[in-house]
Amino acid sequence: MNIFEYNSYHYSEIFKDFAQSIGGTTVDNILTLPPAVATGYIQCLALPNGLEALVVDATLTESFYLKRCQIRKEFYVLRYEEIAIQHGMTLRIDGDSLHTTNNWHAGIYLTSTLFDVSYLGRPGTSVKGINIIFNKEWLAEHLQLNDPEEVLVAYLALKTKSFNIEPIDNEYRRYFNEILQADISSPLYTATIQNRITLLIERFFSRLYEKSRHQLTNAKISKHDIHQLMLVESLLTQQVKTRPPTIDQLAAEAAMSAAKLKKLFKEVYGSSIYAYYQKQRMSHAREMLLSGDFTVKEVGLEIGYTNLSNFAAAFRKEFNLLPSEIRA
Repeated sequence: MNIFEYNSYHYSEIFKDFAQSIGGTTVDNILTLPPAVATGYIQCLALPNGLEALVVDATLTESFYLKRCQIRKEFYVLRYEEIAIQHGMTLRIDGDSLHTTNNWHAGIYLTSTLFDVSYLGRPGTSVKGINIIFNKEWLAEHLQLNDPEEVLVAYLALKTKSFNIEPIDNEYRRYFNEILQADISSPLYTATIQNRITLLIERFFSRLYEKSRHQLTNAKISKHDIHQLMLVESLLTQQVKTRPPTIDQLAAEAAMSAAKLKKLFKEVYGSSIYAYYQKQRMSHAREMLLSGDFTVKEVGLEIGYTNLSNFAAAFRKEFNLLPSEIRA
C-alpha cells in the first residue's frame, strides 16, 4: 500500500513532496504517475488571482492511503470529485467516517485545514477531481462577501462533518470538464482555467448562502439518501444516447420508493428526473456543436434522436436557438 501524509497548505510544496514520495517526474507542473502506483496525472496550478489548485485524473493500480493532517492556520479546501469505486472507499473527516461500497461517488464539499481528512482507495478506483485552497480573506476580496465567517461556520457545522455533500449537476460538471480539456498550449490557458475555477467557487458559495439561510438549519435529507441520489444522478448522465432507466429501476438502485426518489431528487437537483436527464442530453449536444467537429445530424444521432425535427425542437426549447444556429 502507498501512504502519503502532509500538513501544509501550500499546494506547490505538497505537489513536490508527493512526486518525490512516489518516484514520479514532473514537467510544467504536471506529474505523470508511475504505473506501479496509478495511471494518469496530477497537475498543480498557481493562478494570478492568488489561488492554488490540484487537478487529478488517475486510476489506482495499488491501494493508496492519503491523509492531510490538521493545521492550525485556517484555510479552506473546495473539493470537486467524481470517483468510480472498486472494492469500496473510505473517507474520514475529523474522526467521522464514510465507507461506501457504491460504484460511484461524486460531489462537491468544503473542508477546513483545522480538520484531519483522509482517503483510502483500492486498486481499480478512478478519480477525477480538483482541490482548490483559499482563506477567508480571499473569499471576502474576490466574492464580495461582507462576512464570510458566517457562511463558513454554517457550512462546517452542518455539512462538512455530516458528509452532506453538494451534488454535482450539469453546470458544475461543465466547468470541471472545461478545466480538464483546456488547451495548455493556448495563450488563453491560464485565463480560462482561472475563470472556470472562480465560477466553480462562486456557484458553490452562492448556493451555500441560500441553503444556509433556508435549509441547512433544518436538514430533512439523510446523508445516506444524499449518496443514493448522487448514484441515481450518475446513472442518468453516464449515457446520454440511450434511453434512461425507468423510475422504478432507479428507485431499486437507490433502495427507496419511486415516490420518495422523485420527491427527493427534485428537492436536491431542482427538477424532475427526466427533465434533468433531458437537460444533460441537450448540454452534451451543445458541447458537440460548439466544437465544430460534428454536423447537426451527427449530434442528433449521437444523443439518440432519429428524427432531426424532434431534436431541433427539443434543442430550441432548452436554449431558444436551433442547433444550426449554435453551430454557425
